[in-house]
Amino acid sequence: MPTCLASSSGLLRASAHPHSAYTRHFTHDAARNVAGHRRTQSRVKRATLATAAALPVKHEDRRAHILTVLHKTTALLPRILPPAGISAKGVAVKESLQFWEEIMGITHANLSLSPVKGKDAVRVAVYGVDEQSGASDLVTALLEDPFVSDEQKRVLRTRWETRPEGSRSVSLRYGTAVSEDSDVVQIQSSWLQHFGVPLELSEYPPSSNPKTATDTFTADIPIILCNPVSSPLPSFLPVSASPPLPISREHTILAISSPSPTHAETKAQALHVKKLALQDDLYVVFVDPARALHGLAQLGDGPSSPISVQRYQDDVTGSNVASVTHAVKDILTGALGEGADLPESSRVVAVHIQTGHALVKGALATARGVLQKAEFEADVVLTGVSALREQVEESKAKVHLAVFGTPGTDGDEIAKAVLQAKRSVQVTMDALQWYKLFWRVDDIREVVTAAVDRAWCRDLERKLVFHAGRLASLQTSFKESASALCQSFPPSSVYHSPVLHNTLERITSAPSYALSATALTAPLHARQNQLGFPTSRLHASAQRAVITMSGSVIGGFGVTWAGWASELGLAGGLIDVGMGLETATGVGMLGAVLGVRWAVGRWEKAKRRWWKDWDRVGEGLERDLKTTLDRTMDQHVVLVADSACTGLETIVQKRKTEVQELVEEVQSLEAELNGRNSHNS
Repeated sequence: MPTCLASSSGLLRASAHPHSAYTRHFTHDAARNVAGHRRTQSRVKRATLATAAALPVKHEDRRAHILTVLHKTTALLPRILPPAGISAKGVAVKESLQFWEEIMGITHANLSLSPVKGKDAVRVAVYGVDEQSGASDLVTALLEDPFVSDEQKRVLRTRWETRPEGSRSVSLRYGTAVSEDSDVVQIQSSWLQHFGVPLELSEYPPSSNPKTATDTFTADIPIILCNPVSSPLPSFLPVSASPPLPISREHTILAISSPSPTHAETKAQALHVKKLALQDDLYVVFVDPARALHGLAQLGDGPSSPISVQRYQDDVTGSNVASVTHAVKDILTGALGEGADLPESSRVVAVHIQTGHALVKGALATARGVLQKAEFEADVVLTGVSALREQVEESKAKVHLAVFGTPGTDGDEIAKAVLQAKRSVQVTMDALQWYKLFWRVDDIREVVTAAVDRAWCRDLERKLVFHAGRLASLQTSFKESASALCQSFPPSSVYHSPVLHNTLERITSAPSYALSATALTAPLHARQNQLGFPTSRLHASAQRAVITMSGSVIGGFGVTWAGWASELGLAGGLIDVGMGLETATGVGMLGAVLGVRWAVGRWEKAKRRWWKDWDRVGEGLERDLKTTLDRTMDQHVVLVADSACTGLETIVQKRKTEVQELVEEVQSLEAELNGRNSHNS
C-alpha cells in the first residue's frame, strides 16, 4: 500500500471520506462553534464571551479563528490523506487520516471552553527514543527537589512501580493529596510550579503504540530525549516512521544525551541537528541526566557538607538540565505574551491556543507534503511513460533500416529485389523476339506471368517473413513492458486503472492483434497482381503484331503473284495489276517488308511500355511496403504500449489538476492561519 496520496490510490476526490463517529462529533461541534462565532459580529458580544471564559478579547478572537481554520482543515484532510479504511501497509502513521483526525479532535477539545471540563493543565510529554535515552533520569532530575522528604523522593523514583502492568505512561502533577485519577501521581516539585501555569508532566517509555504518538503530538510541550550512541540521529531525523515523533512540530524540545553537554563544541552541534531535522525553530539541548542524578545523590549523602553542595552544584550545572527548563520557559512565555496576569485557567487556554495553532499548522504541512509526494509520483509515472515512449519511437525509427536497409545504397533491400527480379524477367522478355511470335503468340501471357512469378522478389519475401517474426517478438516485449508499467502500481493507487487494464486486455485478445508471418508480404502479392493487366496488354500487342506481319507478307506475296499472273496471262487475262512483273514483285516485297517492320516496331514498343509499367509497380511496391511496415508497427507491434502510455498520461494530467487544486486550498488555509496569527501577535 502506498504511503501517501501520491502513491495511495485515488484519494484526491471531490467528496470527503466519512469520518469516524468521534471525528464527526467534534467536527459538528467545531462547526457550531464557528457558526456561533460568525454570528457574533459585534465587538461587544465577543467581549462578553471572552469575559465569561476569563479570556481577553484578543485571545478569544485567536481561539475562535484557530477553531475556524481547524474546522476547514478537518474537512480538507480526508480529500488528501489515506483514509482509515485503507490498510496501513506502507502508509506512514503520520500521514494517515486516522492519526490527524484524532489529533484534530483532541485539539478541538482542548480549545473548547466547555464548563464540564475538569481542572486543565499545560501538558508536557517526555518521550525516550530508546531504553538508553535516559528519559526516566531526566524526569527525575527535573522534578526532584534536593530538600523534600524521603517519602516524596520515593514516590517520584518509584512512580513506574506503582503503575498497573501494561501502563503506557505515568503523569505527574503538583500536589500533596491523593489523586482520584489513578493515572496521575501528585508530588511536591518546585519545577511544576516554576512557570506560573499548572503543569502535568507525562513520561512515555519507548513504544510503537499509536496512542503514544498521539499523546506526544498533542502535548503542549513535547520533549524528545535520545542517546545518539544507541539511536543515531539520522535514524529518526528528519522523519520518524514508527512511532511518529513531533520533530517537525513547533514548540518541540529535542534533548540529546551527551557526556559534555556544556562544552562549546557540543553546543555548536545544535545547528547541525536543526539542519538534519529540517527545522530551524526546533529547540535542541544537550543534557546529561545521569550526572544530574549523581549530583542529587551527592547532596543527599551529605546535605550539610560544603563539598557535597559544591559537587551537587557542579553536577547539576554540568548536566545542563537547566537548558530544558529554559526552553520550556521560552515556549510558555511565547504563548502567554502579555497575558501573564490572566487567571490560571486562562493562561492554560492561552497555551492550548498556541498548541492548537502549531497542530493545525502541522496538519497543513503534512497535507502539503503528501501533495508534494503526489506530484513527485506523477512525475515518476511520466518518467516511466516517457521511457516506454522513447523505446517505442526508437523502435519505429530503426525498424525501416533493419527491414529495408539504407535507401539509395547497395543495402536497399527493395530496390535490390526489384532489380534482381527485373534481370531475371529480362531474359524471358529478350527471348520473345518478333519472329518467334508466329508459333508462341498464344503463350505470351503464360510465359511472362510464369517468369514474373518465378522472379518477383522471392528473396525479399523470405526476408520479410523473417522480420515479421522479429516484429512479433518485439510486439510481445512491448506488451510485457506496458503490462509491467501498469501493474507496478498497487490496487489502491490512482494509477491502477481497471478501465485501462480492460482496454489493454481487449486489444491483446482481439483476433486482429496477432502478427502473422505474412503481415509484411501483402504488398508484394498485390503489386505482382497489378502486372496482370500490362501482361494481358502485351499479349494482345503480340497478337496484333502477328496478324499485321502475316497480313503484310500475304499481301506482298499476293501483289507479286498478281504481277506474275498478269505477265504470264494466267486466269485468262482476268488479272491485270497495271504494272510490269519486276514492278509488281518490288511493290509486293516492299509492302511485306514495311508491314513486318511496322509490326516489329509495335511489338518492341509494347515491350517497352510493359517495362514502364514494371518500373511503376516497383516504385509503388517501395511505398506500399514502407506504409505497411508503419501500419504494422502502429496497429500491432506498439499498439498496447502506445495505449498504455496514452491512458497513463490522461490519468496523470487529471491527477495533477486535482493535486494543484488541493495545493491551492492548503496554501489558502496556511495563509489564513498565519495571516490572522501574525495580525493578532
